[in-house]
Amino acid sequence: MRFQLTEDQQALRAGMRELLARRFDGETLRAAAEDPGLDRELWRELGAAGFFALRVPEADGGVGLGLPEAVLVFEEAGRALLPGPLVATHLAAG
Repeated sequence: MRFQLTEDQQALRAGMRELLARRFDGETLRAAAEDPGLDRELWRELGAAGFFALRVPEADGGVGLGLPEAVLVFEEAGRALLPGPLVATHLAAG
């Protein structure tokens, strides 16, 4: 059994890390802590990137990834301290 990430998984992790680093920096985190309202622009961008449809089959308009890939994305979201109802939104989408 292999426990190393595939090239696709590494690319997914790197892409998510890059998106969050570009869009959600320390200043944005401080602003979110002071005003905990939902950043709709950030959520639109995450939605466009497929964040909320990771496990939804491609035939149904989703990304069609497996659980390991979804975990990688959520690890990066946690690493960036991304606020919001991420898990609930993800579960509601799928």
